[in-house]
Formats: sequence, structure tokens, C-alpha cells
Amino acid sequence: MKKLIIIFLCCITAFSINLFYGCKNDDNIDDIMSDIPQIENDQDINQQENDENKNSDQIENDNQNQTSNEVIQDNVSKLILAGYKVQSKTNLNIRAQASASSAIIGQLSEWDTIPVIEKVNDSWYKVFYNNDIAYVSANKSYIQEVAWQNAQSTLVTGLEVEALTTVNIRAQASTGSEVLGKLEKWQTVSLVEKISDQWYKVLYNGQEAYISASKDLTRVYDPEKVNAIIDKIIETGMSVLGTPYEFGATRILNYSGNLNPNFTGKTFDCSSFVQYAFYKGAGIKLQGDSRSQSKYGMLVNKSELKRGDLIFMWSSARRYNTGIERIGHVVIYIGDNKILHTWGTGGVRIQEFSSGWQERFIHARRML
Repeated sequence: MKKLIIIFLCCITAFSINLFYGCKNDDNIDDIMSDIPQIENDQDINQQENDENKNSDQIENDNQNQTSNEVIQDNVSKLILAGYKVQSKTNLNIRAQASASSAIIGQLSEWDTIPVIEKVNDSWYKVFYNNDIAYVSANKSYIQEVAWQNAQSTLVTGLEVEALTTVNIRAQASTGSEVLGKLEKWQTVSLVEKISDQWYKVLYNGQEAYISASKDLTRVYDPEKVNAIIDKIIETGMSVLGTPYEFGATRILNYSGNLNPNFTGKTFDCSSFVQYAFYKGAGIKLQGDSRSQSKYGMLVNKSELKRGDLIFMWSSARRYNTGIERIGHVVIYIGDNKILHTWGTGGVRIQEFSSGWQERFIHARRML
């Protein structure tokens, strides 16, 4: 009986201890503590997943941006120029979009031209500028359509690279590159872009090629702009047809290049007339005597004369002088074997560039 009572009491004691102190069991503490790192690890995993998602999103965005840029470039490369240009009548903004509030990305000066992609509406032209799409106003007070002499459908600047002597055209921008052809003096190719101080990328026989950018070998110019300026110079000269000749007539510009307050325009001699036509017509400042004028521009042979060239001749009083001192007369060549000048009785006039005048030829200069 005592043994049964003792066994019963032991069971009661064990049950009580387990009831009141069971939560202090080290195994249970370890189990609880082991949950904390698990929670932290879950947070790390979530953070890692978030980071991975962000990286994935960033990669996707980068890919989208890259794709977008490729699409833009692809769209540009698929453009076809309209085959004509627009020419500014004044300083005119080039804009990123067809809106007067859009960003200004460039400017056209008076007579500058730019290739047209299309006319968007009565207010805007879509044009090709700096290898991208741009817009200029279609207001006829500011701009006009002009014929593009060397029209291209391929994306080019609208400018021409002109050879000043015989120049090689190469497959790559290197003097060791294959020679595809040659440009003879005064021949031109369309400019795609200037890639360095040494090389132009051009369009040659329908493919991209390269030509030297040396100032001794080539120059870049805008033919339509040059023609517009020459037309204005000749128009200005013809506006004073019949004005009397006077040796030593007052110049519109003095020797410092400033406007002469004493100029009246009532008489001209040959060099004052040329100075007047260039300055009044196009704002180009030339010196007031033919010998000084003959030092500027590009030398042109008699057989190479183009509209707007200046021809320098000897005069009777200077016929037997030497060097530049032989020059005593200057005329403007206006094409079709005609010259615009002033000489003796009759004053400012248009004449044939006859054999009599041709035998006086010393040299010619292209000023534009």
C-alpha cells in the first residue's frame, strides 16, 4: 500500500513540473529562436527577389530604350528626301517639333537652304537636319521653296563638297584606302557629314565614300545659297544701269570697311561699282580698288567662268605694268558670255565678253 501511495505522489509531482515549467524547455527555446533566422532569411529572399525584379525591370527598360533608339534611327534611315529644298528669307529657327513652342535645335540664316522630307501642312515643313528629323516654318514671309540642283532622295545635308584640284574619292577615311574615283577641279559630290577635320563622308555613285577635308583640296558650300546671293548681287548691279562713269568715284565703303557718309551713288568707276553691287546686294565687303579686290577669292581660268565671277583686266594706262599693277579694270561675269560693268561713255552697262575684252584678261576670281 505504501508503495502505491509513493508511486501516485511521484506521478502527481512530475505532472505538476511539466505543467508549470514546460515552456522553459531548452528544445522549445531552440525551436522558437530557430524561427527568427528563418524569418530574416525569408526577408533576404524577398529582398533578393525584389532586387532581381528591379534588375529585370531595369534590363527590360534598357532594352526598351535601346529598341526605341534603334527604331528612331531605323525610321530616320528609311526616310526619303522630297527632292527639293526650302530657303530662308531671314534668320529662321529650326525646331524639334512642328510647334512654335518646341525646342530650338538650330537656325537658318538668310539664303541658307535645307532638304525637305515633306510639307506637313500650311504651317510646317519636315526637314532633314543634323542626321535627324526637324521642322521649320512654312510661312512664305520667312521661307521659300527652291529647286535643288543636285537633288537626292538619300539622306544628305544638302551641301556639296567641291574639289579645288583633282582629289581622290576613297572607300574609307584613310589615305591608304581603296580609291573609288576622282573629283576634278570644280566637280562636286553631296555631303553626308563631316566626320573629322581630315575627312568628309560623301555620296558617290549612290554609295557612301570619303574625301579629304583639307582646305587646299576641297570646300563645302551650298549651291542654292550661292546662286541666290549671286542673283541678288547682279540684280543690284543692274538696278543702277546707265549710272555715269567717273574715274575715282566715291566708294560706298571706305578703306576701313565702314559705310562712307559721303557716298551718293550718282557715279561709279569699275571697282566702286563692283564694291557697291557686292555690299548692297549681299553685305559682302570688298576693297575699293580692283588691284585689292583681285587678291581675294579662288582663281578661275577663262574657260571655267561662272555667273558671279569677277574678271580682272589690264587697262590702257596699265597695260605694260607688271604683276598686280597691270590690273586696271574689273567686271562681273553674268553668264552667257556677258559682263556687267562700267566703262567710259554710257556708264554701267551689260556687254558681250567679246574678243576685245577677252584679250585684256589677266585672271578671274570666284568670290562665293
